[in-house]
Amino acid sequence: MKRFPIFIFALSILWGQHPGDGAVRAGVDAFYNYEFDRSIEILSQARKDFPDHPGVHVTWAAANWRRNEAYLPQDEIYSNLDANLDEIQVIYESQLDKFPGHPEYMLYMGTAKGLDARILLGQKQWLPTLYAAFQGFRIIQKAFEKDPYLTDAYLPIGIVEYYAGLSNVLVQAGAEMFGLDASREEGIRKIEVAATQSQWAWTEAMSILSFIYQFSDINNARGLEVSRTLFETYPKNFDFHVHYVESLLRNGKLTLAKKELNRLNQRLPKLTPRQQKWFTSYLNYVWGHYYFLLGENNKALGFITQCIDLYDAELDAILANAYLLQGQIHDNKHQRREAISAYKNCIKLDNHAHAIILAKQYLDEPYQG
Repeated sequence: MKRFPIFIFALSILWGQHPGDGAVRAGVDAFYNYEFDRSIEILSQARKDFPDHPGVHVTWAAANWRRNEAYLPQDEIYSNLDANLDEIQVIYESQLDKFPGHPEYMLYMGTAKGLDARILLGQKQWLPTLYAAFQGFRIIQKAFEKDPYLTDAYLPIGIVEYYAGLSNVLVQAGAEMFGLDASREEGIRKIEVAATQSQWAWTEAMSILSFIYQFSDINNARGLEVSRTLFETYPKNFDFHVHYVESLLRNGKLTLAKKELNRLNQRLPKLTPRQQKWFTSYLNYVWGHYYFLLGENNKALGFITQCIDLYDAELDAILANAYLLQGQIHDNKHQRREAISAYKNCIKLDNHAHAIILAKQYLDEPYQG
């Protein structure tokens, strides 16, 4: 996770029992486990075999998005996602023409529209992001009113409320005008419901919570619980593995973290070139954090500098933490000018990470260790 990795309505709020559930579940598990081609093959066939399955089309779009992230430059990722969303929205419109007011089709139509916000989020267009997210949210909200037992719908509703709660007063006011609870606390509560009670949305909900608890609303103990669950369920997911190691470090489990860091080193060359470019900086960050906690400032600074120099991810929450850590290391080394420069670079990112709050604090008063 990256800048504020909200995967707005990201994947598949699939619920209930439908023909094709097994195929869709297999496709979902495959792309979360980095088996992208297999996932798309399964889901493409499922679209043909079970075209009326409520979640298959949006899940197919999400799987293609994930695969493209592993191979393509960012502008092509956005372009392909936009084209796929246009295609599936036409399908959901057709389904709603046949079944007006059907809560499941409304749920996925809202999900498809909400994914448009993910493109805008990556471009840091905050107000357009909220507007696009709200278009999807409004449909999902109506679906939820029709069927309050749609526990998977807690995920997109919680995401939008959390995002609105993070944003400025203007965004919060706009959200409240549309009946949203612009509250980070309420957003987290709803995402937790999806993480612990939903049949399908739990994976994405836990992924979002893992990010939130590490980089935004810090909760180290709960962050370790959800990151461990994700890592154990999807052991081939490098991103989940990185977050698990970061949670180990934040909970003082350095011995186990070192073991997992060595495993990450071994796995990195097996990723696609695009993933290696992306995750090399992440891996440098967690190694830097590890040596920082050991008190080995020079080693830590070397890894953190590499993280910053090589950073190539779309979103930049880890980059903010790298700048913060760079400043803390310079303060430890009594290099105040360099520390101030690092804190200022962190603050410039303006990405809602908790690191920015700390950077502002240490800008006024040096980090004391």
